[in-house]
Amino acid sequence: MNLTDSFTADAKSVRVYAPENAASDAPLVLTFLQPHEADATAALLSDSLVLISVDEPDWECAFTPWPAPRVFKKAADFGGSAADCLAWLVKILPEIEGRLNLRPRWRGMAGYSLAGLFAAWSAYQTSPFSRTACVSGSLWFDGWPEFAAANAMPSPPQRAYFSIGSGEKNSRNPRMAAVEDNMRFTEKLWRGRGIQTAFALNEGGHFDHVPQRMAAAVGWLAEAV
Repeated sequence: MNLTDSFTADAKSVRVYAPENAASDAPLVLTFLQPHEADATAALLSDSLVLISVDEPDWECAFTPWPAPRVFKKAADFGGSAADCLAWLVKILPEIEGRLNLRPRWRGMAGYSLAGLFAAWSAYQTSPFSRTACVSGSLWFDGWPEFAAANAMPSPPQRAYFSIGSGEKNSRNPRMAAVEDNMRFTEKLWRGRGIQTAFALNEGGHFDHVPQRMAAAVGWLAEAV
């Protein structure tokens, strides 16, 4: 798919990728990618859905569910404003769909890295998204396994896709090295709750093959009508 529209919403860039003559009830998948990554991901997708990419400028704050210390000396601490980010998305989504004359039959959220953590956390909130993809999601985040196990989901996702790079568990940072174990734990937990899940172990590290891995995730979400 090609870029069909772009605009700014509350100072955030929004990019829209849709097939020609998209059905009014075409599924919608929301993601958070840099423009070049969004372009490359969309180019790998079939014409069966609409892809929306929001370029969020403050990942450390917007995509983290609660405050936590930084993992790198020169990085910012994690701000824990995921609830505010989700509230903004719930507010802006009808405006985006109205702009596109779209009433999607289902909505998905696909996130990479901290945005993958945000996608997984959003599944525990009241939200309009019924399918979830967590690609190299930062599930090493402090307190995530305990939160995931202890909390119920108001409306569990119909489908959930998890993937991790084979080298990510080899991080020299002990917090981040827990990512694969925590992702496997989350996938098993969700599967045990009756959610249809998939887990993929991809070759490489955290920053390898981002468009290809995101396209695989979105494609899997879209396999079921």
